[in-house]
Amino acid sequence: MNYRDDLAHIHHAGFSEFAESAAPGLLEMLWQRDIRDGLIVELGCGSGILARELTRAGFEVLGYDASPSMIALARQTAPKARFKAGAFDAVEIPDCNAIVAMGEVFNYGTFDAVERLIANATTNIVIFDIAERGAYPEYDEQRIDGDDWSVIAVKVSDGARLTRTVETFRVVNGEMRRDKEVHTLELYDRDAMKALLHAHDFRVTIRRSYRTRRLPKGHAVYIAERSARA
Repeated sequence: MNYRDDLAHIHHAGFSEFAESAAPGLLEMLWQRDIRDGLIVELGCGSGILARELTRAGFEVLGYDASPSMIALARQTAPKARFKAGAFDAVEIPDCNAIVAMGEVFNYGTFDAVERLIANATTNIVIFDIAERGAYPEYDEQRIDGDDWSVIAVKVSDGARLTRTVETFRVVNGEMRRDKEVHTLELYDRDAMKALLHAHDFRVTIRRSYRTRRLPKGHAVYIAERSARA
């Protein structure tokens, strides 16, 4: 299971800035398309940062995440939203005004899983960001420290996939606790993703930012819109 207790805590404590800074841009994208209320389904909701901002803006939110530890944090962070544990490719998505997936959520699945989701989408707009082919160097290693935690992340990529090995160190009740997770991400080809969306009657706009938050090189925001169904 990805994002067990320690990594979920570290991600919330030390890496919430992306969702916080991107949320205003995503809200603007919704407002520009006259989506100002109703249900938003968030896939890969993490610790609930975006869900909190969506509820503050007046939306209903149903958030899904594969990590029960993240869901527990999300319920504290965004108490006005609803949350359920489940990966994006294993949940039933209700009718909604928009589906959003911020932070490489679809990279944790497969191209076929993304296609199934898009084919069965119960909405006319899907906004998501992905890491694309060639987004990562062959090897990268980083160490980042927080108040009561430290993390070492080693990334290895062949251009089509990324393996991210994350070793965590966290002080709990005065004792150092250590854990390690290995995440495998599928990196997507832009032309193939555009073709997938077009095949299911979505027109696509691709951007490098959520307006207020620019993404790293090799990452892109997809705004997929479909004409309202009769």
